[in-house]
Amino acid sequence: MSRHLRGIPAAAASAFVVTLALIGAVLTPAATAQAADPAYKVLVFSKTAGFRHDSIPAGTQAVRDLGAANNFTVTATEDGAAFTTSNLAQYKAVVFLSTTGDVLDAGQQSAFQSYLDGGGGYLGVHAAADTEYDWPQYEQIAGAWFKSHPAIQQATVKTEDRANAATAHLGQTWSRSDEWYNYRTNPRANVRVLQSLDESSYSGGEMSGDHPITWCHPQGNGRAFYTGLGHTIESYADPAFRTLLLGGIRYAAGFAKADCRAETGYTTLYNGSTTGWAQAGPGSFTNSDATLASVGGMGLYWYKTKEYASYSLKLDWKMTGDDNSGVFVGFPASDDPNSAVNQGYEVQIDATDSADRTTGSVYGFKSADIAARDGALNPPGQWNTYEIRVEGERLQVFLNGVKINDFTNADPVRSLKQGYIGIQNHSAADHVSFRNVRIKELGGTTTSSTFEGESYTSSQGVQPADHAPASGGKTLGYIENGDWAGYSQAQLAGVRTFTAKVSSGGSGGTLQVRSGSATGPVLGTVAVPSTGGWENFQNVSTTLTGTPSGPLFLTFAGGSGSLFDIDTFTLDKVAALEASSADVHLFYYPWYGSPVKNGGYRHWQQGGRTPPQDIGADFYPKLGAYDSGDFAGAVTQQMKWIKQSGAGVLVYSWWGQGSYEDTLARGVLDAAQQQGIKVAWHIEPYSGRTAASVVSDIRYLGATYGSHPAFYRDTEHSDRPAFYIFESLKIADWTALDQVTQTNTVLAQTTDTSKIAHFSGLYTYDGIAGATAPGWKQAGDYAKAHGLIWAPSVAPGYLDDRAVPGNTTPTLARDNGAAYDKEWNNALDPAIGGSPTWVSVTSFNEWHEGSSIEPATSTPPAGFGYQTFSGAYGKTGADAETAYLDRTKYWVAQFDAKRPR
Repeated sequence: MSRHLRGIPAAAASAFVVTLALIGAVLTPAATAQAADPAYKVLVFSKTAGFRHDSIPAGTQAVRDLGAANNFTVTATEDGAAFTTSNLAQYKAVVFLSTTGDVLDAGQQSAFQSYLDGGGGYLGVHAAADTEYDWPQYEQIAGAWFKSHPAIQQATVKTEDRANAATAHLGQTWSRSDEWYNYRTNPRANVRVLQSLDESSYSGGEMSGDHPITWCHPQGNGRAFYTGLGHTIESYADPAFRTLLLGGIRYAAGFAKADCRAETGYTTLYNGSTTGWAQAGPGSFTNSDATLASVGGMGLYWYKTKEYASYSLKLDWKMTGDDNSGVFVGFPASDDPNSAVNQGYEVQIDATDSADRTTGSVYGFKSADIAARDGALNPPGQWNTYEIRVEGERLQVFLNGVKINDFTNADPVRSLKQGYIGIQNHSAADHVSFRNVRIKELGGTTTSSTFEGESYTSSQGVQPADHAPASGGKTLGYIENGDWAGYSQAQLAGVRTFTAKVSSGGSGGTLQVRSGSATGPVLGTVAVPSTGGWENFQNVSTTLTGTPSGPLFLTFAGGSGSLFDIDTFTLDKVAALEASSADVHLFYYPWYGSPVKNGGYRHWQQGGRTPPQDIGADFYPKLGAYDSGDFAGAVTQQMKWIKQSGAGVLVYSWWGQGSYEDTLARGVLDAAQQQGIKVAWHIEPYSGRTAASVVSDIRYLGATYGSHPAFYRDTEHSDRPAFYIFESLKIADWTALDQVTQTNTVLAQTTDTSKIAHFSGLYTYDGIAGATAPGWKQAGDYAKAHGLIWAPSVAPGYLDDRAVPGNTTPTLARDNGAAYDKEWNNALDPAIGGSPTWVSVTSFNEWHEGSSIEPATSTPPAGFGYQTFSGAYGKTGADAETAYLDRTKYWVAQFDAKRPR
């Protein structure tokens, strides 16, 4: 809390105190909960249809012992008949204790799936991953299936998450003996990895150096936790392992709160090393066991190395009692902590204060959602995790994975668009600790250009100086008061930060960054300290203000004699992502597979084809017969192409909970996020789909993926997610949708407005119908009159001859782009298209139907009769491959210009 911080003069700033300590692997092995949970029940299931572990009795007894000490009772069974809806309802969590093989029948599987998605908990131990291979959804529940293992041996376990109740008691590494499983797939893209194995510490690891071994993840409205540990009998007598089990049980049961969303792409700012951090104001933090603990105050410990713009900041924190601290964002560089108070924002940590000044609030500006906050908060003595997401002037706060605040800055004195981050030490009476501070930059690409200091193109007074430790053996030297250096090769347009590597055996001085000339506007000022010698180098940095442009000039000021030397300087430029239209949606198909990831071909063989050269499509993809799970390769390129098209939303073809497409969703969301693309959902007609199951699906998708930055929410319609329901007419009664349409947009596939009761709007999908637009105007006019969404679908053509040999379905020739233009014209002409809310495009990559705008190669395999895009919009050869992406961008611009605002 910051109410007293404003009174601190800058001169009172004191040095940061760092206390180094050697740590043990295990800190607090006692296997008891820190505060009593309400009494609850746990079911331990240990049925085996394959190998049976002799540690099962010891494991069962260990769970019973944990229950006796922590207020839960245990029922142990090896009877699958226990898996009924009514019986499971009495348990907060179900433990699969080294189960193996096929242990549940179809009805039991369905009951367990419903139990989890409805809010129940799963804890899988060791061989639980060697279970239910005939049930695809189980792989998602467990996280991964067992592949193999080497002999029992000692290995080093790395603790990646030290905030989760299961692993908070462990050090950064843990050496122990066990049977170390390899898994068929790496679960990292879909789970929060808590522990991983150091494959260099033992023999037999087969996961290419990234080897998760303990993890957790949301499962619908419930929770799932798995650990690969626990093969040996001795494990269950180990207090550290028992504490891990207890934490997993408490998380699965919903009592220990944790951010178990998948986490990739973050850069560590603090995890033991304080490099780049500095103290402003009195007090300090101790640094021990990769944990910062506040001492005295009031002051601010801030990360001075870099200023951030659009980002997701995560950090773990713990109070010991009624303590006080906060996380500051969006403030300018300063040794005075008041600059953070007066020009930034504080996300509060405080158990007891007024609503706008307690945990989760934007201090003094906006209270957290108290009910959501209280439901997500762990009490004092336990760790919590914040995600603070800053995008433009919007600041969102997530506590243990739950969104609890959404604030938009409107204060002209402050701006969240760029600034520094820091943590507060409040007073000697307040004790708050922090771990694992990490950040992911969202959108845009940071490019850095480094220049030699002595590479100036104009100057006054300065000269190159020889210094062996310097880059190239030279520096910009002999710098005295009033000197300057210009660099015509260093252009400032778009530059956000300036960093210089400097040394000084003198008194130091001041460096000014100027634009255009030695007397041009000052963009930033850097104080250069004495470094204790001319060959002792350190970095100094400043954020540039104003509108940087033209060549860089550096001017120097200080006392008499030589002030400092400059070895190199670096200019950081952040290229903002070009805005995409949130009103143009591309139907996207993640159903393809190849040996690259899937282990074999999937979908490409439709029509009896033999991939990779012979595929079920009349055009051949530029990427070849790719794998939809190749996130780093094919999917990343697809997101770049979608960005190129100008469309801002992909509509993800989704075939049910636990389906192949469901398992790939998070990886696609991650790739989409990197290009600023959002993801809506196309709920397909999977086997057994009903109105009630669609309601469950909508809730599941929101609970599972709704906190992801790429999850689409329509800002013009109360931030509602969007769900397209394909072949909605196959279900007559959609009354069940009333349960979810207050907070979600759900579209029917039809133009018949008598068939859209209970829906939020309608779309067409049919790529052939767009050429004549039957019923479009009536549908659009009806939607407008009734406040509904109208999203007609346009397509470049339709051709499925190779995917469906002998099919008599009509086709629609592309006519070198004329067909696509006609459909877009129909959609945007109010007399024909009825003024759409959104335009949906069929499709980005439905290759079987020949409707893709994804690039098709201009040189397909010979002998199969493939067509190409050559001739589209006057382009030929390789230039034509992206013709439909480029034309989509043209039509996106036309649509945006026509839409009423």
